[in-house]
Amino acid sequence: MRALLVGSPGRSPFSGHFRGRLDQGGASLAWAGRVKGSAAPEEAWAAAEAARDVMAAVSGEDRFGLIDGAWAALRTLERADLTVLLVARDPEGLSVAACGLADLRVGGEPAAEAGHPLFDEPGVRERPGYFHPTVSGQEWVGLPVGLKWPSGSVAVTCGARVAP
Repeated sequence: MRALLVGSPGRSPFSGHFRGRLDQGGASLAWAGRVKGSAAPEEAWAAAEAARDVMAAVSGEDRFGLIDGAWAALRTLERADLTVLLVARDPEGLSVAACGLADLRVGGEPAAEAGHPLFDEPGVRERPGYFHPTVSGQEWVGLPVGLKWPSGSVAVTCGARVAP
């Protein structure tokens, strides 16, 4: 399972982007995010490194604990412009949480209807919720607010390496 975020158009499409995955016990969490994406490259890189570092310390016993741990970690950052997608799975099911997304797809199919509460402005809310999608898959792709779905390979526009 992996989470991806569509890059911005322009010369620095992945400025401020971070992503990763962790497994703890029977639960796993995948994330993709962007912070300070419109800042100077050095500032965006430092912000992404800080996000990567705080996410590396996340822990939780189940999918809800992992998501709660991720939100707690992300709250330690300057987060007004934070966009992030969190996808967590355990033996009981799958949950998604996000901020700053306009759309979410899994396997190329929409994971939620337009206007769903999952889709909102950037920045961590005090009480973010959980979404329990009825669709499932291994590759979750978030579209940040203000962007449009790319034509062509979504994985490439997310900066994912694609096997030849």
